[in-house]
Amino acid sequence: MKALLRASVILLVMGLVCSGCGKKEAETEQPPEQPKTGGAEKPQRSPDQALKTGIAFLKNNQNEDGSFGKLQPGVGITALCVYGVANSKQASDPDAKQVIDRAAKYILSNQKPDGSINNHERMLAIYRTSLSVMALTVIDAEKYEEPIARGREYLKKSQFIEANGDYLPEQWEYGGWDYAKENDEPDPDLSNVQFALSALKESGLSPDDEAFKRAIIFLQRCQNRTESNDVPPPAEGEPKVGNDGGAIYTPRQSKAGVVELPDGTKVFKSYGSMTYALLKSYIFCGLPTDDARVRAAYDWIAEHYTVDENPGIGQMGLFYYYLSMARALDAFGAKTVKTTDGREHNWRAELAAKLISMQNDDGSWVNPEDRWVESDPTLVTGYAITVLNYCRE
Repeated sequence: MKALLRASVILLVMGLVCSGCGKKEAETEQPPEQPKTGGAEKPQRSPDQALKTGIAFLKNNQNEDGSFGKLQPGVGITALCVYGVANSKQASDPDAKQVIDRAAKYILSNQKPDGSINNHERMLAIYRTSLSVMALTVIDAEKYEEPIARGREYLKKSQFIEANGDYLPEQWEYGGWDYAKENDEPDPDLSNVQFALSALKESGLSPDDEAFKRAIIFLQRCQNRTESNDVPPPAEGEPKVGNDGGAIYTPRQSKAGVVELPDGTKVFKSYGSMTYALLKSYIFCGLPTDDARVRAAYDWIAEHYTVDENPGIGQMGLFYYYLSMARALDAFGAKTVKTTDGREHNWRAELAAKLISMQNDDGSWVNPEDRWVESDPTLVTGYAITVLNYCRE
């Protein structure tokens, strides 16, 4: 996912929507088998214990200025971490409260005159502003009403639409958001879009706002579904739009590459994290769960459901995938996922068990596949804490 997923995921984003934090623990059917250390089984943590030790790890690894991040510290990863902590059942604990207060102060110190929230002039401005708006909203929407409103307005003015640069619906960029890099041509992608939409929705933007309606145009162009994807036919030999219902990174590329169909046609390959991002974004834009576009994305998920990898790209961006998965299934209202083999999966229980089995003794998580900064334990722990919140009913 470009620099975003590279940093988004530096976080990242992608996103993210605080509609999944709950009240009771997910029921795990069977505790996951734990690795053995020194001949003794590693004791199984409960979701609450995993959250508590994860938050303690973040507290012990928060930078002096209140930020987070060992490899690429900044507003994005800080907002992601504090979003997870503030959404947790432990948010009022002294350790958690200290983390939240220091991070909020850092985030606010980086708001620019144009409303963006960023430790850089433009690079990753959409991603970082979106996560910051989400974090401030869940910490205290009333207290931070003014900086949230300024951040939300910045996001609205950054969407590629008529009023923000004469973009027209027939242009492939229309309705999207990008990394806002200096001296770059507009290059919107589904990762930035899913975080921007999350921030707009969670911060209280009216569901009737045109920003959501315009975003649907871009979302359709990231879906392998010819019935609703109006991207013009490519030049001969170039990849075309597929028909499996899954999603890709932009209307012009997939991080999973290209697949050749039996008839020789080349299409952009759908993959897990972006298909979940698409599903969640459709719901946030107001499409009902029985809409054909939504159902096509969900059907792809049912065919490729797994908690062991990011379908299509393996272990790359695994924790970003977990975040996209949890937020999308929560937004969709799915208690279980029925896969094509007929099995019903309690996704909350399975995802919680998987995460707990991956937690390190110091409370952190890390991805051995370091693509998109997932070798940074503070970033990945922020992801994991946020996901575990969604694993509660």
